[in-house]
Amino acid sequence: MDRDDASVMPQARTALLAGGGRARLAVVLLHGLTNSPAQYSAFAPMLFEHGVNVLVPRMPEHGDRNRMTTRIARLEPQALLRTAGEAVDIACGLGENVGVLGISMGGLLAAYCAQFRPLHVAVLVAPDFGLLGLPYWASRFLGWGLRRLPNAFLWWDPRVRDTRRPYAAYPRFPTRVLGKTLAIGDAVYTAAQRQPPRTARIVTVVNRNDPAVSNPVTQRVVRRWSRDGSHDARYVELENLPRFHDIVDPEQPLARTELVYPRLLEALAV
Repeated sequence: MDRDDASVMPQARTALLAGGGRARLAVVLLHGLTNSPAQYSAFAPMLFEHGVNVLVPRMPEHGDRNRMTTRIARLEPQALLRTAGEAVDIACGLGENVGVLGISMGGLLAAYCAQFRPLHVAVLVAPDFGLLGLPYWASRFLGWGLRRLPNAFLWWDPRVRDTRRPYAAYPRFPTRVLGKTLAIGDAVYTAAQRQPPRTARIVTVVNRNDPAVSNPVTQRVVRRWSRDGSHDARYVELENLPRFHDIVDPEQPLARTELVYPRLLEALAV
């Protein structure tokens, strides 16, 4: 994993919550694009209180003290997959069973781990297999274009720009990197057509009112995972949440974590 040097804000550094030995379950929490381990600042301790050892790796090029940094523009999918894989390897020494949970981009990384590694459980929260409610072919074409067009930095929320919370996350994203992360979802989408996942239990949790991703595309992946009946692949759609994407970070102004966290604990079966 990338070293957390002085350029990384303290709350955005890789976090480890572990007891004095191997727990029954160790969980890797994977944050979203432009966010940081601080995205799980409330949920990770909650898991630990349930006797779970928790590792929250900082993804490469994230967590800079300068929120307007352009360092994230050099991020490559291989670095994301390597960091997630290394975190799972470490978790194997922390628990008798290993699980992953990720949101958005982290949800795609969790899906990749679920497809290709024999984990105990994987929980995907609002994974961006498709964007903006688009059908898969249109979202895939958009991702293809983003990877090839000149890079641009766009505000997540143009109304508040660099004052946007949470403050341990970047307020803007590079379009080319967004396109590259979508390629991770494409790899899982294709693999799910050809072979069953190696993780026996996969729970996907989405916000019915999510404006950023395409829930029908995600549901299609879940159906492929469960089609032969040998895998416990579930699709959980949460109602009564705001029209918002990041349903995990407690610093988000629209967060309803009192509704979301119990469902995530249930999905992890802790």
